Amino acid sequence: MPFYTKLSRSHPDDPDKEAVRKRTIAGIRRLRVALKDHFPDNTDRMKTVRIGTWNIREFGGNKYGGRDSYEPIYYMAEIISNFDIVALQEVRGDLAELHRLLKILGPDWDYIATDVTDGRAGNGERMVFAFNRSRARFRNIAGELTLPSGKKVLASFGERIRLEDGLSLQLPAGTDLSGVYRANSNRNSSGVVKLDNDVEIPLPTGARLDLPEGASLAVTRGTVVTRPPGTRGEVQVNVPQGAVAGEDFRLRFPGGALDESFRQFARTPYVVSFQANWLKIDLATVHIYFGSNEDERLLAQRRREIEQLTEALGDRASKEMKDDPKNPVLTAELGDFNIISAEHETMGALEANGFEVPEKIRTIPGTNVKQDKAYDQIAFWEPRRNRGYVNVEILDANVFDFFDHVYRLDEHANYAPERSEQSYKTWRTYKMSDHLPLWVELTSDFSDEYIDACDTD
Repeated sequence: MPFYTKLSRSHPDDPDKEAVRKRTIAGIRRLRVALKDHFPDNTDRMKTVRIGTWNIREFGGNKYGGRDSYEPIYYMAEIISNFDIVALQEVRGDLAELHRLLKILGPDWDYIATDVTDGRAGNGERMVFAFNRSRARFRNIAGELTLPSGKKVLASFGERIRLEDGLSLQLPAGTDLSGVYRANSNRNSSGVVKLDNDVEIPLPTGARLDLPEGASLAVTRGTVVTRPPGTRGEVQVNVPQGAVAGEDFRLRFPGGALDESFRQFARTPYVVSFQANWLKIDLATVHIYFGSNEDERLLAQRRREIEQLTEALGDRASKEMKDDPKNPVLTAELGDFNIISAEHETMGALEANGFEVPEKIRTIPGTNVKQDKAYDQIAFWEPRRNRGYVNVEILDANVFDFFDHVYRLDEHANYAPERSEQSYKTWRTYKMSDHLPLWVELTSDFSDEYIDACDTD
């Protein structure tokens, strides 16, 4: 059981503190009963490993006052204590809140974290694995997953050219592209309205680019040329008169003219190797780019990022199996993939390149609070592959809805009576989360299978 040290001291002279203490005790009791009913009681926990994933909303942030008391951290500790390994997303740069959580969980618990991902899309987040050292151990292998230059993710805007430093677009005479277009915008404190996303305006026939000084025509490697007689290190290149186009030609702009169209992951995936009993497993936790559920271009970028992730992890696992066909180490990816549904193309991207989501997880309607979006997932690479004495044996999986037991709707008046019901629903997600923890339980004891494998002539 976690160390709930603040509950032992009553506060007879401070009614507010005493109310929090009593409420937290009642909430933990409800959670303990619910968690006991939630997890299977027909498995031998000495022979299994339970792996969870939880996007804890802005963990370490201060929006809506942040987690300004021990109450939500105690509830999180009670839930997480039921896992052996848990991947956490949306952990912010300040680790003080995570350290509070680990202290409550007790000395058996430890964690491994990435650095903060820079950039707007990175959102100042870390990837974290917390694990119970009495149940699982870190195999001293960890790394952030990056993409080689030819495999980067194409941004939602495609490839763009900056119209600056002498590079300009010339429109046909009399053309005016000003007008009203559909787009999202933000108004700042000074009343200035700015675009929140790009507006794409179709160009009329006859529009052309004026190139800046320093631009050049690149004739690509592999183009057929001739060598002038009697020369060395020279070739005869044939360039069409008038319009120049085709696979042999490219425009080369001065540095800085092109936007960064091909990118790394919005938040760098983190691969860590663990062992629980006989089971060795490489776990990759992710928080995939979201963008929008309605904008097709942003959805396409999300899908591409998922595809690049599964390809990179699948290639890594495949290479290890090629080097050692009996390699017993499993590979799994888990975290917030922003999957819309089991039928959506984003799920198809997740299950590409050899990865499969267990049926027990596919049938879960959703992992958001409304449970109508399958954002969080756990997928295994080639789970039916012969690995000798080790195999992927899924015993159970589920999602736990903590809002049935703490920060309930019927407790609105106790927590935030000044807020509307809708405001309270949002407020409580910054105390707990807007995602529900997802978990899977696997067989981890393959001692009998190992003995059988050794019994060969």
